Amino acid sequence: MDLVSFLTTDVLVVLAVDLGLFILLIWFLVLWFILREMRQFARQVTQDSHIDNKTYEVCQESVSNALNFTAENSDTLNDLILIQQALENQVSQIRSAGELSDQEKASVEELNQKLNKSHQLIRKLKVDLNKSTKGLEKAKSKLLQQTGTVESLQQEKEQLEKQFEQLEQEYIQLTEADDSSDLAKEHQEEKRKMLEQLEAYKKKLSNQGDSEALAAALQASKQQLYHVAKEKDFIEQKYLDLLAESEQKNE
Repeated sequence: MDLVSFLTTDVLVVLAVDLGLFILLIWFLVLWFILREMRQFARQVTQDSHIDNKTYEVCQESVSNALNFTAENSDTLNDLILIQQALENQVSQIRSAGELSDQEKASVEELNQKLNKSHQLIRKLKVDLNKSTKGLEKAKSKLLQQTGTVESLQQEKEQLEKQFEQLEQEYIQLTEADDSSDLAKEHQEEKRKMLEQLEAYKKKLSNQGDSEALAAALQASKQQLYHVAKEKDFIEQKYLDLLAESEQKNE
């Protein structure tokens, strides 16, 4: 057996493994940049919550791509582990064969050290990859929850705006029957104040963009809507009572 030629082939295989590990390091650098962008995005959400749904969709797509990326890297690492084990077995066979010169023993020892080093690096990359995958899955889950919350609050906000608009129309119809009468004029000022209040509520509600402020605004708007509805019923009943009283006086 030509031992020198065999060792040269093994060294070439080790170089191929090292090249694969170098490519993996480049991939992990790309993954690190993705994770850094995700951290910056998380800080941006905390500091400035005025982020539209498109931004959330882009982040979700980035996380999904990163998860696919880590899955491919995991398969590559598994292949490298198999190659590593095969090379370690070959080195063990060579060392146990005996009758090696000092130079051959030095070459085998150097090859063994490289294998040990690459083995440690593969294990570290495997651990880092698992951690990255768990972090990305957690980030994806939070993004989905955040997106669902924003959409839900947005729908609730639109419903409240429609209810305010309906109240507005009811107030307008309340005094449209006889705007020229003294009774209508008496209630015109009350209607104007109520409409201004409704407009202020609607404007305040539409200006809310972030989820926390929007949730608080929606809760406050619900309370305001309840009180406005009560005031509307009171004014309407008062209007009808005064109208009935006016008709009785005319009789």
